[in-house]
Amino acid sequence: MTGKFAYASVSSGINEIATIGNPTRGAFERAVAAAEHADYCVAFASGSAATSAVVHLLNHGDHILCVDDVYGGTQRYFRRIVHPSHGIEIDFCDMNGETLPFQERTKLLWLETPTNPTLKVTDIARVSSLAKTRGECILAVDNTFCSPYFQTPLDHGADVVVHSVTKFIGGHSDVVMGVVCTNNEDLYTRLRFIQNGVGAVPSPFDCFLAHRGLKTLHVRMEAAARYDNA
Repeated sequence: MTGKFAYASVSSGINEIATIGNPTRGAFERAVAAAEHADYCVAFASGSAATSAVVHLLNHGDHILCVDDVYGGTQRYFRRIVHPSHGIEIDFCDMNGETLPFQERTKLLWLETPTNPTLKVTDIARVSSLAKTRGECILAVDNTFCSPYFQTPLDHGADVVVHSVTKFIGGHSDVVMGVVCTNNEDLYTRLRFIQNGVGAVPSPFDCFLAHRGLKTLHVRMEAAARYDNA
């Protein structure tokens, strides 16, 4: 069953607020989870907020390995906020190399494939196999450019999948959102706590707009593929 915990239920005797959950957000999260072949999906107010939530899984002194051709906004966030403010070391590397420059405290591999905007492609399954040799090392894949219509990274060994919903999933340039998908219940529980605790959540109306966009994703992605091959 996909998206089985995608909506926080209302606890008896407690007044719930929008950061905890609402039915529209729950419906959208379950739909994206199904598209990504995921058990769980957590929605955020932007793709950047979704990225930040994954980084919140780490601790001071941890190390991130990031693909060298990563989206400019992600690179800026890693270099100018995560490293100086959170004490997390970050190295950028070509993940198509035979080996990766792991450190003892490497806890996150951040992969974007294809990359934005140069469309550099990396083998997710190969990077996943390398990550699994490191024990508790999370492989996060930014799947924004392919969308779940063309690629489902969890099927190839990723631990979490991140999207800027603002782009292809939303599809109409009228909503800013992000999501994180996973099949790992522990990661989901921690991400849901971060979502509530930090409060970078989308409004019900934003979720309605994004859910509407998801329903035409297949039509738009097929059209994009035909244009690229013309």
